[in-house]
This record gives sequence, C-alpha cells and structure tokens, in this order.
Amino acid sequence: MKKFIKGTNWVFAGVLSLLGFSRCDTSGGEVMYGVPWASHAIQGKVTDKTTGKPIQGIEVKINLPVNQYQQPASKTWTGITDESGDFKLTNTLLMDSIPLVSTDIDGAKNGLYKPDTIYVDFKNAQHIGGGDGWFQGELVATANFKLEAQDTEEE
Repeated sequence: MKKFIKGTNWVFAGVLSLLGFSRCDTSGGEVMYGVPWASHAIQGKVTDKTTGKPIQGIEVKINLPVNQYQQPASKTWTGITDESGDFKLTNTLLMDSIPLVSTDIDGAKNGLYKPDTIYVDFKNAQHIGGGDGWFQGELVATANFKLEAQDTEEE
C-alpha cells in the first residue's frame, strides 16, 4: 500500500510539473494574499454640560484594564482636545466596550471639570475610505463628553 501511495504521489507531481502552475485569475488583475483589514479610530467632542461650549485642554484616553499577568497595558491611546473641543485617537483597539476617560489636565486655565468615563464600541462606526486592495479604510466610532464644572473648592 505504501508503494502505491508513493507511486501515485510521484505521478501527480510529474503531471503537475509538466502542466505547470498558473493563477486562476485570468482578468489580468493583481494577485494578493492575506486578509482585508481596516484601521480603527475614536473621535469626538468635549463640551461643557451646562453651556454646551467646547472645552480645550481635556485629556481623553483609553483606560485599559490590566492584562492577564496583572501588568498595565503596554500601549496607551491618549489625545488632547483642541480649541473646538475635538479629539481623535487613531489605531485603537477593536473591542465590544472600550472605556474612555476624560481628565482636565490644564488646571483652571479653561475652567475646572470633573473627570468622566464613557464606553465606546464600533457597532455604529462610520466607515471612511477604502479601496480596491486589502485596506478597507477606517472605522471611526464617535464619543462625545459633556463635562460638569467642578467647584474650585473640590479636589
């Protein structure tokens, strides 16, 4: 039986080498191997809960829990709001529920605000870009903070 299988393998190898190998795509397109992929981002705006005005100088970051070895995550995603209160974190994780934390880091410069945490997912993310290749563009989730002012006496 081993001789039969070995002989059959040699016959198939010989036939395939005589016929040669060619690609299946006859349209002349580029042959690519791999898996389609997209980058992920979280963008949003931070505003004052009472006035609705944008807040500059707020740090927004992904607050990852410790990993299975009880070590903090090695990568952090952090952004700071601009004068329009806008931020964007790029190349983020794709998770069901991402904890996003806002912290007032500029002190009383633009007023004092209490920290806040919201959870973001990509269920309703906007798909931007993409092309004919494997890169399918960017999925952008939106997260908007409405921060409460903090009294100067509070710490």
